Amino acid sequence: MSERAVDQAYGLRRLFAHHTVHLLPVAANPFTPGAHVLLEGLCHGFAAQDFHTLVVDAAPSPYTTGVDVAEAVARDLDLGQWIDPLDAHTSVLAASPTLAWFGEAPGSAALLFEALREAAPSADVIVFHADAALLSGLFAGRRVRPLIFAGDDAASLTEAYASIKILLQYAGLGEHAVVMDLGTPTLGVPVAATRLAHCVKQFLGGTVYLEAVACTALQSEADLARALHPLSTTLLHHALSFSMPEDPSEDWGGSARFVTNPATAHAFN
Repeated sequence: MSERAVDQAYGLRRLFAHHTVHLLPVAANPFTPGAHVLLEGLCHGFAAQDFHTLVVDAAPSPYTTGVDVAEAVARDLDLGQWIDPLDAHTSVLAASPTLAWFGEAPGSAALLFEALREAAPSADVIVFHADAALLSGLFAGRRVRPLIFAGDDAASLTEAYASIKILLQYAGLGEHAVVMDLGTPTLGVPVAATRLAHCVKQFLGGTVYLEAVACTALQSEADLARALHPLSTTLLHHALSFSMPEDPSEDWGGSARFVTNPATAHAFN
């Protein structure tokens, strides 16, 4: 690496060293039609706290193939050129499935996190929306609580359970936050949520936390905002927090401090 590149890297580390960023894995569920509405609502909740959010969307899509992040990083290209602003507080990077490469080699996930941090220096939260297998590689062994979207129909529940199974068995992540998107509004804890939590505990030994219940098909934008706003606060307590170290030898991408929120949502036992 050239002397100029070393100086630039050191300067970036000093610039970002004291800016804590929260990494949040969100498991994609193609059988939950309102998933992107829920994701947007989550970002609005972060915006209400004056946080800037970068969504790295690597979920399979028929509309875009996404940028090859692995190749871009290998060629030392600025990922910022592919980041699109949605509003004053939210931006999106559509990523291709090659993002999974960063979860395969030791230290590669930290390389990705640094590249994203440099590409979006104003981001306070980085949301990774991808399938569970990809997320397992990026967050294996880290103290983080993934977010799972689930509907109350069989296909969506099956996908949610499968995602939790992958994240638990391959990444060692035993606690999962769930947002239930119902077909019709209901009072109390949805039966589908209880069934999901029971299966996760009995067959996988994991824990499900029901963080929010929504009905994206029928609720107004204001009602959805009220339902999802507390979620954004709770999730930050269980996200992976980091700041770039000034010393490149420090492994800031390792297991992070896990902060327990005493006001956490209901855990099914």
